[in-house]
Amino acid sequence: NDDTPVGINDKNNNGWDSSGQCLGQIYIFNGKDNRCRSDDVAGGLTGGGCCDKDKVFLGLIPCKEEEKLLAKKRENGLCHYVGEYCSKKLNLLVGDVCIQHKKTYCCFNSKLARIINEQGREQLGISWGSAKSPDCRGFKPDEFAKLDFSKMDLSEFYSQISNSISNSVMQNINNYIKENIERQLNSLK
Repeated sequence: NDDTPVGINDKNNNGWDSSGQCLGQIYIFNGKDNRCRSDDVAGGLTGGGCCDKDKVFLGLIPCKEEEKLLAKKRENGLCHYVGEYCSKKLNLLVGDVCIQHKKTYCCFNSKLARIINEQGREQLGISWGSAKSPDCRGFKPDEFAKLDFSKMDLSEFYSQISNSISNSVMQNINNYIKENIERQLNSLK
């Protein structure tokens, strides 16, 4: 087994305890290490293919709960792809043969957190680590203060907000019209 534990590098971001004592370093827009089995030599019978969102959602392959959750997070645009690595090797006479690969993602609590991490890390030269040992931490306060938001493209986030506001406004208008029509009909009776 050539795998590393998921989340081994994740930073704790509880902030402070009940007495107000700081628990250590604060991270802004912290992420978490998430992985899925991308392929295996058994043609997916041992979980390979769990990174294919369509197969996961259709239940065509035996995926773990955390892999199903990762598929949903990816569908919602919460994750950054870090890379792929060999997670299981078989020792044969000719040497080690990789029998399973995993893909690694850093996932965040919001699309905005992912976007700011992707563009902010690029500005500050902060690495995502490797697929086998990802660095999904958020920004330290001093790093966050150095970010130039005027150079960030937040259009993906604005689009999401605009769509959700538009849908909400349209629903309110539809409800208002429906209520007024019902009121008018009731007054005619």
